[in-house]
Amino acid sequence: MQDKLRWINEIMDEHGDYLKRTAAIITGETSLAEDLVQETFLNFYRNSSRFRREAKVRTYLYRILMNNIKMHYRKNKPKECAFELERAGSVSFENEIVDVMDINNAVSKLKPIYRQIVVLHYFDGMSIDEISEVMDIGNSAVKMRLKRAREQLSRHLSEGRDTV
Repeated sequence: MQDKLRWINEIMDEHGDYLKRTAAIITGETSLAEDLVQETFLNFYRNSSRFRREAKVRTYLYRILMNNIKMHYRKNKPKECAFELERAGSVSFENEIVDVMDINNAVSKLKPIYRQIVVLHYFDGMSIDEISEVMDIGNSAVKMRLKRAREQLSRHLSEGRDTV
């Protein structure tokens, strides 16, 4: 029992910040993100006997988190979120220099399903295969959602430039 608790604590220490940041970006609410991550670790603890040690803990936890987020949005109508990127300044996006605040605003306007893909791919650095596993969808669905998210981001970013 002590070994299991020690193992769970190590996992929480190693993955808690990433999960909380991801949930906060997707939901736009820090307190909700903390609740979702807490629920993620509780689910992991309750079902740890089913965890296959050959699977990546990170991927398994992200999958639980994404399921918790989906369940939350099924129960509650999704809102537009606002979040802050950790970096300041500007970044390159499709051969253009874009202010980070513009990206922040554009990502917050995405539908939650596209926001999840963007966050996992660009913010958390997950591959298409990892996202596919986490979200329990095929690679082609991940690629299509990522493509649509990029199109929406481009549209939102160009709208922002047109108003200036």
